[in-house]
Amino acid sequence: MTPRHQSAPVASRSYSRVIRRFVRMGARGEVMRILDRLHPADMIEVLQSLPPAEQKAFLDILISHPGSASVVAELPGALLTEVLAGASDEWIASLVSRQPPDEAADLLGLLPPERCDAALKLLDDRTAANLDRLMTYGRETAGGMMTTHFLALQGSTLVSQAIDRIRSEPDAEMVFYLYVVDDINRLEGVVSLRQLVLARPDQTLQSIMNSRVMRVRVDQPRSEVAETISRYNLLAVPVVETSNVLAGLITVDDAIDAMTDETTREIYRMAGLNTEDRLTTRPLRSFTRRLPWMILNLATAIIASSVVWLFEESIAQAVALATFMPIVAGMGGNGATQTLTVVIRGIALGEVNFSSARRAILRQMAIGTLLGLITGGVMALVAFLWKGNLFLGLVIAVAMIANMLLAGAVGAMVPLVLKRLGLDPALGSGVIATTFTDSLGFLIFLGLGTVFLDSIR
Repeated sequence: MTPRHQSAPVASRSYSRVIRRFVRMGARGEVMRILDRLHPADMIEVLQSLPPAEQKAFLDILISHPGSASVVAELPGALLTEVLAGASDEWIASLVSRQPPDEAADLLGLLPPERCDAALKLLDDRTAANLDRLMTYGRETAGGMMTTHFLALQGSTLVSQAIDRIRSEPDAEMVFYLYVVDDINRLEGVVSLRQLVLARPDQTLQSIMNSRVMRVRVDQPRSEVAETISRYNLLAVPVVETSNVLAGLITVDDAIDAMTDETTREIYRMAGLNTEDRLTTRPLRSFTRRLPWMILNLATAIIASSVVWLFEESIAQAVALATFMPIVAGMGGNGATQTLTVVIRGIALGEVNFSSARRAILRQMAIGTLLGLITGGVMALVAFLWKGNLFLGLVIAVAMIANMLLAGAVGAMVPLVLKRLGLDPALGSGVIATTFTDSLGFLIFLGLGTVFLDSIR
């Protein structure tokens, strides 16, 4: 391992200060020499630490560095699109030619169709045809994730011949598996490198291979591919087309990237955010992306406020009700968010579907009720000790139990219903669930408070 690959985050932060100074001075050569000592991940960290004006100057230097291919591919989506928009077709073609096929196809997919075609025309026919085929599958499928630069051999190949082939193709994406195919490239089995090394040189691959191979189809969603690799602890999974023809290979690092992207999307969607909204995003762009969801949240807040408005007279006569309203609504909202998170994750991992929805909803309702009993009991005691009113404590306890039960039901039902309707379970679930828990929480608490108003007052 060379020193270039040993830099730590602390080192990259210290380098960012030096690079910033050299960028301001226009000392291009000094920046290039520093880049020679940095790992690509540290280059990205340095880039993201710079203000926008210095980012652009640094990028101009970075894209001319020999190690820029691995760096550019890892840039955040918005920044990568901006870099590609300002680059020439020749530079893009050069960048793509140095990337693994799956990453090259992803890069080209960010370009407008006319620019993508222009870059493809600058590549050799074989590479261009391969990348064009990969882009037809779609980024969110196994076909869009896979690499076509892998090694597969026929079952009649001797172990000694297979080892020679591996040595002759060191750049092939193989990890620890060697796939065995027939004469028309249909997948027949898999041999681990351990098996290959321990086998006799005169044995054939067919005699030592495992014919039970976990595989995915080219049209399978990337979330299912990631789930397969994770569930069966695979380092790679083969991708097959019609008639079991081996089309490509997906490695565990690509699966991790897919899971990271999916997790990020789910978190952002639950918060009503665009995945391109980052700390480094320009304020105006973040503003325009967040505004629609804030308007929607405002609308739901007005609905909750209208419920409170119905009980203005009760609140005026018993101000203590206003004191405890946020607690009832807040606990319900938190309970719904917890349930949403668990259920959405279960849907993403295939642990729950519409056929098992009833059991999942009842389980979450039971959990919500238990949480409501405990937290409601605590708040009843607090209310009694604080205000000296037993009826106020009982009203809070009953309202919290009911609202936590409701939070469990709504938190489980909303994403399942959205999934059934063909919509993203995470998108809008938080807004819908909190609208229910806020509005009905206020209705239950203030309604009970009105019934027992004389005792509370």
